Amino acid sequence: MKVLVITGGVTSERRISLMSAREVKKGLEKTGHRVKLYDFKKGKISKNLVKDFDVIFPLIHGKQGEDGSLYGSLIKLGKPFVGCSPQSTKKAFDKILSNRIFDQDNFPRPRWKIVKNVRDIKKFGFPCVLKAASGGSSKEIVILHSEKDLKKALVKRILSLKDKFLVEQLIKGTEITVPVLFNQALPVIEIIPPENGWFDYKNKYSGQSQEIVDAPSVDKRIKGYAQKIALEIHRNLNLSPYSRTDFIVADNTPFVLEVNPACGVGLTSESLFPKAAKAVGLTFPRLLDQIVKFAYADKISKTK
Repeated sequence: MKVLVITGGVTSERRISLMSAREVKKGLEKTGHRVKLYDFKKGKISKNLVKDFDVIFPLIHGKQGEDGSLYGSLIKLGKPFVGCSPQSTKKAFDKILSNRIFDQDNFPRPRWKIVKNVRDIKKFGFPCVLKAASGGSSKEIVILHSEKDLKKALVKRILSLKDKFLVEQLIKGTEITVPVLFNQALPVIEIIPPENGWFDYKNKYSGQSQEIVDAPSVDKRIKGYAQKIALEIHRNLNLSPYSRTDFIVADNTPFVLEVNPACGVGLTSESLFPKAAKAVGLTFPRLLDQIVKFAYADKISKTK
């Protein structure tokens, strides 16, 4: 098929989006697809742009892609695309909306609260994690161990964004993530950041973190519970074809941190999601091939 990969954009994750797109292009070409990259920074998606393509593959990480607006545009154009509904991705991407859903479903969660300023953070208490509701890839997140950390430049930068904010109780434990593909939970991946670090933007892409398939440090029962939660989140939010839910395991409990919809899932051959797929026999090119074929078949079935 002819596949148009939409990449780039103007979010803080532009570089990672371009990186994912280049690898997706190579992977799809290995399975016989013809692929063109389009930098979303150039403008809006038009009928003329997409008319000659069978499937659109949006890879805009961050707000432009994950807030649902791009999916909404693609629906209007009537072309098959990789992703879910605009409403589903918005609920997953907005940390306040998704936290409320997690609470309603009684999933294990860190204590959290919406905040507007430094005064609200002080009232919540320390240690905690300050997050922008529409932030991504750990660039709009900062850990605050004490009141002194409120002086960090990143705190001021986050609170100056045109966004809403929340703080969460900082829970120390083992970081894991559970990818879901076509309503099937893939193997759990354990994430071990460099010593005294955490899985922030730098450690995600520096190659210094260890990412171990099947999470050897986590009890089998806990892994199964995390997979069950990730699958429920995926289904409840209608995030097919794929998503990835992040957890911190402490006191034999997998606490849900956030869920990443399709546009928020990294797709380089070394990203977390492809590593889990490889563990069940899906090579990176084959994984991508299945994803675009699913998008095409799903659209065709809905138009009959």
